[in-house]
Amino acid sequence: MGEIKSPRVSIGMPVYNGERCIRQTLDTLVAQTFTDFELIISDNASTDNSRNICMEYAARDKRIRYYRNERNMGAIYNSNRVFALSNGEYFMLSSCHDLRERNFLSRCIEIMQERKTIVLCYPLADCINEEGNFLEVMPPGIDTRGLDSMSRCHLALWGIQYAYSIYGLIRADALKQTRIFKKTIGTDIILLFELSFLGEFGQIPEILLHIRRMPNFGSWDGYIETTFGKPIRGLRRRWLFWGMLFEYLRAVNRYTRSIPAKVFLMFSTLLCILVKYRWIRHGLVEKKLKS
Repeated sequence: MGEIKSPRVSIGMPVYNGERCIRQTLDTLVAQTFTDFELIISDNASTDNSRNICMEYAARDKRIRYYRNERNMGAIYNSNRVFALSNGEYFMLSSCHDLRERNFLSRCIEIMQERKTIVLCYPLADCINEEGNFLEVMPPGIDTRGLDSMSRCHLALWGIQYAYSIYGLIRADALKQTRIFKKTIGTDIILLFELSFLGEFGQIPEILLHIRRMPNFGSWDGYIETTFGKPIRGLRRRWLFWGMLFEYLRAVNRYTRSIPAKVFLMFSTLLCILVKYRWIRHGLVEKKLKS
């Protein structure tokens, strides 16, 4: 028997109780004009009809593989699992409620083939409500093409307002060099920070991603429970911010070889996190870091 050819792109979809919107999301993925992909679904023990919907789609499209966890392990575990099960040259994380234009993958592939130094390619995005109606255009992300490593990581550190770029197309080889999603808050922006050391980010100046704001958007408690699969309270909750800061500094130490550059970046990172995310540390504002 001949060797089975791996798909060019792996799409990973962590799912937990997504029955309200998951059909629309799956429809936009299977309708992509770029067809050489696999879609890996990992269900975090949903208690709604998500399982039956996913199995229905998997039964009629051989590119879809469905897995189910015995219990809710949290979004971090589930996001790491879909990547661990992937085989493609490129990887794309998909929520179970966001929507993509049909040419999302083809446009990203086109950009990344033109410039091999790009490790992440993503488009502009807008926000929609639960019913799919337009809310607002998201602020532009960062484009680091042509910048050196130090400039790229500084831009990722200070310039990322919303982490929707994590839903772009990523080179799997670069992703394998990172620690993927860490068990901390803000794990998506930490991963973006890591990737900025490894290569360039390219943004497509077209709105090809529609991010759905679900009813629990903005809930700090909801974000923590979704991320870790359980509520976190008391002293452990207070340490979540410092865990995020530690992971940032750990990334600087891992990817920076020059001692002067390492000291400078660690100071800059410490200053940025203490200033940029002070609302987390003081608990003054309830805001969701989208993951």
